[in-house]
Amino acid sequence: MTIFQASDLNQRGRAVLDAARAGEARVRDKDGLSLLVLPERRVRALSAVVQAAINLAVVELALALPPERRAPHEYGEWTWLRSLDEEDLAEFVGEMREALIVAGREEAPERLEETLHSWRATARALEDPIARGILLGEHRAEDFVEVSRPE
Repeated sequence: MTIFQASDLNQRGRAVLDAARAGEARVRDKDGLSLLVLPERRVRALSAVVQAAINLAVVELALALPPERRAPHEYGEWTWLRSLDEEDLAEFVGEMREALIVAGREEAPERLEETLHSWRATARALEDPIARGILLGEHRAEDFVEVSRPE
């Protein structure tokens, strides 16, 4: 890997940018400070992965508490998780771990965003007592009838 000097920013600016575009460019300042120049998309993706990992760790700490001792704020930024039961919470944690691995390795947060969006929609539906009863209630075959085409 080429390490650029601060003076290279003026003299070889295109080379620095090309190295950054290819992945990263290291620039060493006069005082020895090393700086990395990275594509913005990569930095934003890695930042999203870090933030999701922190949020997941907070949730996992909350899940170590007995359910009756958990308060919504124990879920950190994901307070909407409060409407999920223990089984759903465990499933959420598993899916988020998988999404974090993929997002981190591919430096692409889309999988994280999709997983969070889906679970947020589920939690929102379960917050409504009527919807919750319909979604989680027992259903019998006679509850369903065939509908004829409107005339």
